[in-house]
Parts: sequence; C-alpha cells; structure tokens
Amino acid sequence: MNKIKIILSALAVSVLTVLGTTFFQPSAYADSSVDYRLGITPTQKGFGTINPGETYSDKFKVKNTGRETFDFTISFSTYNVEGQEYTANYEKATQYNDIVKWLSVDIDSGTVAPGDEVEITYSFTVPEDAHGGAQLGTIMVSMGNDSSNTSGGLEAVRRLGYIVYGNVNGEVTTTAKILENKIPSFIFTPPIAATSVVENTGNIYTSASYSLQVFPLFSDEEIYTNEEDPDKNIIFPETQRFYTASWDGAPHLGIFRVRQTVKIFDEVSTVEKLVFLCPIWFLFIILLVIFVAIFWIVSRIRGRNKE
Repeated sequence: MNKIKIILSALAVSVLTVLGTTFFQPSAYADSSVDYRLGITPTQKGFGTINPGETYSDKFKVKNTGRETFDFTISFSTYNVEGQEYTANYEKATQYNDIVKWLSVDIDSGTVAPGDEVEITYSFTVPEDAHGGAQLGTIMVSMGNDSSNTSGGLEAVRRLGYIVYGNVNGEVTTTAKILENKIPSFIFTPPIAATSVVENTGNIYTSASYSLQVFPLFSDEEIYTNEEDPDKNIIFPETQRFYTASWDGAPHLGIFRVRQTVKIFDEVSTVEKLVFLCPIWFLFIILLVIFVAIFWIVSRIRGRNKE
C-alpha cells in the first residue's frame, strides 16, 4: 500500500505541475508607440476581368498613425509571390507585371501630419495588344524623412505597397491542382484545423474556397460549418499556396468527425476524418492512471502468490 500511496502522490504532483505550466503562463507585451508610422488603407484591389482599350481607376489612403509628421513619395514596382506561404517579391519581373507600365497617380509625393491621411487616386489603361491573363503590380508608398528610420529603438516601417491586380480578357487558361487536403487525427489544443495546398496552373488569378464542417461522433448535426460563407484565398498564376482552415470555438476535449472541401476552378477535393481533441496534460493523466492500475494489479497478483 505504501508504494501505491507514493505513486498516487507523484501523480498528484505531476498533474499540478502540468496544470500550472499550462494555465499560468506569464503575460508579455510590447510598447508599440513610435514617432513615425506609415499606413495605407485598403492594401489591395482586384479588378477582376479588365478589357484591352479600357481605363480603370480607384483610390486608397496614406495614413500617419505615429506622433511625427513625415513626407512620402510614390513609385511603382512589380509584384510576385514566392513559396507556399506567399512571401512577397517586389523585384522579380515576369509576364504578369506589365501593369506596372500602365499605372499612374494623381500625386507622386506629399506630407502627412499625425492622425491625418492623404487620398491617392490611381488609374491605368489596358493596351489594345495586351496579352490575356493576370497582371500584378504595386504602388509603393515610401517615407521621405531621413530621420524617420528609427524611433525608441524600434525599426519604423518606411515603405508599404498597395497591390493592384486584374485578369486581361483574351486567351486564358483555367486549370489547377489540389496537391494536399489534410486533417490531423490528434489535436492537443484548440482550434480544430485542416490544411491544404492548391496550385494554380492557369494564367489568371482566382479564388480558392475552403469549407470546414465539424460533426459529433454519432450524429450528422453540424456543430460548426462555414459552408454558407467559406474561407477564400486569392491564388495567382503558376503558384502554390498553403492554407489552414480552422474552428476557433472548438472545446478542449472531444471526439469529432471533421470534413474539409477545397475548390479551385473545376477542381474539388473532400476529406473526412475522425479527430481526437485531447490536451496533452489530460493524456498524461490517463497514461499515469493506467500505469498505477497496472502496478496495483501486478502488486496484488504477486501478493497472492506469496501467500
């Protein structure tokens, strides 16, 4: 019996240690106040189908959310993405960046006081001989103050890009592949999440949609679904994109049937899997209880054999 008491005591200490580590993490914060802070709103515009010979325009705002006045200048650059995480590349030029030559703005420089904003109007005309397919470009807004590079030891954002894209009407291809559609069997902490990788093998940009459905183990009544308003991601030509769809309101413990449907162009992939949502500390407790039970049974058997 003394051995069992010792094991139970160790079990209690282990549980308290795990719970303390899990629920009593120290909080951290950072002072985000800086003298120079550049902002733009919105950050991008997709024009959908754009026709050769026609002119398009829109507006965005340059904002100063810092404490000091700064000057800004406007320029144009290409826009491309690299890797499945879509890292922006403003240097590489491809057949999809001709729009940079078409763009113009009503003002190319200005000054913004703290808390103020300046509205920029831009436009572009699609040439008559423009080839069909996507066009991507960036209107770059840069701070002009040499003194605005740092503030209080924090690096200030000196340049931001407003992304402009559209699909030129003409010879286009609409093909794609769904390379991955995965749901994990075990999840230790919420949310319940599913991942996917899609590839746009066509020459126009499009949206991929991601529907996530969660059911109880023995029922077809949905606990969670975004079918009516699925997550969407822009997928540019000749790129692959990774995405995670999730149910943020998931409990900490349960067994669920999870289904994810991914769509891009005419491609559709649906995967359904049984998912165990179990905190690692709870799993640890279960294993310890099983170990204690086995030890107790073995001890009893040995005790009877000695008798």
